[in-house]
Amino acid sequence: MRRQWLTLIIPALALLACSGSNLHRKYDTQAAPEFLFEQSPSKFDCLDRTPGQFPKSLDGRLARPRFVEMPANQPPYSRTHAEHVTLPASEAPNLTIVADASNEVSVVGSDRKDLVMSFCARGDGNSEAEAVDHQKQVNMTRQGTLISLNRLSPEIAPYVMSSFLLKSPADEQLVINGSFAPVEVRDMSGPVRVATSHARAQVFNTTGLVDVDGFVIDFAGSKGNVTLTANDEINVKITETKFDGSFSASAQRAVRVLLPPGFATPFVAYVNRTDDFVCRTDFCAKMRRKEAHGLYAFTYTGDGSATPDRFNLRSEEATVVIDNVTAKK
Repeated sequence: MRRQWLTLIIPALALLACSGSNLHRKYDTQAAPEFLFEQSPSKFDCLDRTPGQFPKSLDGRLARPRFVEMPANQPPYSRTHAEHVTLPASEAPNLTIVADASNEVSVVGSDRKDLVMSFCARGDGNSEAEAVDHQKQVNMTRQGTLISLNRLSPEIAPYVMSSFLLKSPADEQLVINGSFAPVEVRDMSGPVRVATSHARAQVFNTTGLVDVDGFVIDFAGSKGNVTLTANDEINVKITETKFDGSFSASAQRAVRVLLPPGFATPFVAYVNRTDDFVCRTDFCAKMRRKEAHGLYAFTYTGDGSATPDRFNLRSEEATVVIDNVTAKK
């Protein structure tokens, strides 16, 4: 009897494994979704929530969003606490942000001369008192140029969250460490280093020295000296027909790139198997393949303005996928 069960179970397990593998393969060969690179205006919301009411801000005004979507198991009360800090850029020419889990970090650069930091701590609970108690378990501290976003009690993780928004001079030097904290950086020109190995990192229109180590990384831009390393996948959108600088993207899963028609910058893509390179652009016929150190290198010489290794893409476990940006209707 036992052998009969094994005879039935083993093929079923093999079928499930095969099905999972096919799903991974299908996903890894898809184009990078363009919605990943959509950028909405930055805003700071720090809103309370009470059963049967719209979220209410600290000044008592009601926030009436067009769509309200509440998870079925979400606690009925949410209480918040906001802090704001403004520093002259001369007092903090470089800034380090360290974020515990349950925190999220956003940075927006501009031609401003000061740094404006806005922090919102939020606690959820089944009563107002419980929500207030949970809200007090997350805070922001500052020591010179070190900003720490802290979660005091790991046990209440589902009930606390904070958001941190930095409006910064574009040339500010930034280091952001947040192993489990999602990070978004936009419109910076100074050096930016992001490490968030278990969360998503998004870097848009950031043109200086960029070094990102994340779980999933989304990057959009056309300039900079960029190094991206992901434990899962990387999604890239190059916004001009030439990339000004250097670019390196290496991921454990798929590296998916959107290029504008007529892209001219030379590049090389490294994969483990020939069918792990997927090209659906206007220049696919110009790609050249060769073996290189146990991998396959697919090279595009473009306009010959630089060596292809100056713009390189690598996935040794999954795929490198190249597509053209979809024309806007």
